[in-house]
Amino acid sequence: MEIVFCLGIIALAAYMVRSAVMVWRDPHQARIEAGGWAKLGKHGAWAVTRGIAPLAAMFTCLALMTISFVGADAWPSARGPLEAAGTVLFILMLACWLVITSIAVFNRPRLFVPPYLRDKRRL
Repeated sequence: MEIVFCLGIIALAAYMVRSAVMVWRDPHQARIEAGGWAKLGKHGAWAVTRGIAPLAAMFTCLALMTISFVGADAWPSARGPLEAAGTVLFILMLACWLVITSIAVFNRPRLFVPPYLRDKRRL
């Protein structure tokens, strides 16, 4: 069951990375992505779309963290290093949440916002 859960998280991370790349390259794709987050309201959907790169990084950290913790259960001899890696990835995941929140509220840091959305706080 753990393997199925890991594969699901990995697939979700891969989808988010693909979405982030597509949004970064194409303004039309940003509108489609914002439409997918419409449950958050107009401003919330665009806030998530502006912060899609750190959101993808957060899901990637989650996938790697899941792999490390499942690996720690599977290989007891490597438990210590794998749990340490999982802890570091958890801290990185929390940092990604802070960046996402900062982008949603202040539109900063602009380094992580797609270039055509950097000057637009509210769409």
